[in-house]
Amino acid sequence: MTTSDTAPSGLDAVANAHSTVPVPLDESVPAYRVALISVGIAFTLTGLYTGAELATALGLHVAVQAIVLGSLILTVMSVPAAVVGARTRLSTYMIVNHVFGRGGALLINVVLAMVLLGWYAVTAALFGRTFYLAAADVLPVHLPQAAYTVASSVVVCATTVFGFKAIDRLSLAAAPLLVALTAYVAWRALQHTTWAAMGAIPGLHVDLDTGISAVVGGMIVNVVLMPDVTRYSRSVIDCIVISFAGNGVGGGAALVLALLPVLAFHETDPMKYMAVIGLVAVAFSVLVVSTWTINAVNLYSTGLVASTAFRRVSYGRLVIACGTVGTLLALTGIADRLIDFLVVLGLIVPPIAAVYIADFFVLDRRDYGSPGEGPAALTNVSGVLACLLGALLGIVLYRTGVSLTGVPTIESFLSAMVAYLGLEMLRRRTGRSRSWQAAGSAG
Repeated sequence: MTTSDTAPSGLDAVANAHSTVPVPLDESVPAYRVALISVGIAFTLTGLYTGAELATALGLHVAVQAIVLGSLILTVMSVPAAVVGARTRLSTYMIVNHVFGRGGALLINVVLAMVLLGWYAVTAALFGRTFYLAAADVLPVHLPQAAYTVASSVVVCATTVFGFKAIDRLSLAAAPLLVALTAYVAWRALQHTTWAAMGAIPGLHVDLDTGISAVVGGMIVNVVLMPDVTRYSRSVIDCIVISFAGNGVGGGAALVLALLPVLAFHETDPMKYMAVIGLVAVAFSVLVVSTWTINAVNLYSTGLVASTAFRRVSYGRLVIACGTVGTLLALTGIADRLIDFLVVLGLIVPPIAAVYIADFFVLDRRDYGSPGEGPAALTNVSGVLACLLGALLGIVLYRTGVSLTGVPTIESFLSAMVAYLGLEMLRRRTGRSRSWQAAGSAG
């Protein structure tokens, strides 16, 4: 996930000529290139652990159902978000700035920064665990897992501040290696046991709805940030292909493949089940490189989003501060509640996309160059309130177990959209201005 302003072929520019203006049509990128990158993004260490959690909690058959339904929901949400990017050819930041206004965009960016920081913390904790498990079999001195988490985070912070260009190029090579490794280990799992035998292993009775919400939560930030990628796309068909390949098939396939070795070898940690099939050195190398690069991207994105809220603080200092907070959060055991973290993301993030999708397609506000709209406004109150209402309703429905669709994520998304349209209709009838303007100019 990234808020980069560069083309999909790289994330190595902190500042880019197209960061605040539409991408020219002659710089469009073929759909297959973006789709391949989207598929690669779906294969991460966090994804392996998510698959392990789903396998343990739901069992094979229910977990596969959750993955299929969750991936379908992600694809349906992703397509219109992708089309907004392709039509406007603007970054997510500029779209959010236009729809929510400067003040509203600041609030949204704070939420996204917190979400990205949470992702950094989860990945840092799992990164440290991977180092710890590998070192336990090699080094004569046994350090606590926290030491490896801190050490790996220091490396990621230093990389993000000083060497992001090199690590980004490395990530492009690491992604296909992790895809190949995940597929190979899943194949070995099927050689070790049968699909029927894995299906006979019961789960811990976590309900299907929670599993679906966790699947959606694992990829929902990518859905909200789809315009960052699809602003380089050429057509609506490209957007459908990219959404289906990345957030649909790619994400779903990554999780299904991650289920199999857990059930076949009865181990939830990737290093442990890869040790069973004699892949310690190879697996460790691939996991370290891929996770290192992914978390550098996470921290890079967190720094960029945070910089919109703390404009007077240098980017380097923001990265170090975010990395420090993320590391402390990782040490609290956030990775041990991975499913809960993903479920929360699946409830609070979808309303952001719901509002800008409704604004674009239903209210038909597509002239993002209008000087009196978006960036000129302090806050689009309707949009902010709709996001809050959607997130709160989703959380309440999840906590109470009362859901019309059975999937609170859907209701979080749809309720935010309906609330936004209703608030905008009320605003028009009362004759008030779209947004709270600067002091003394509210209508």
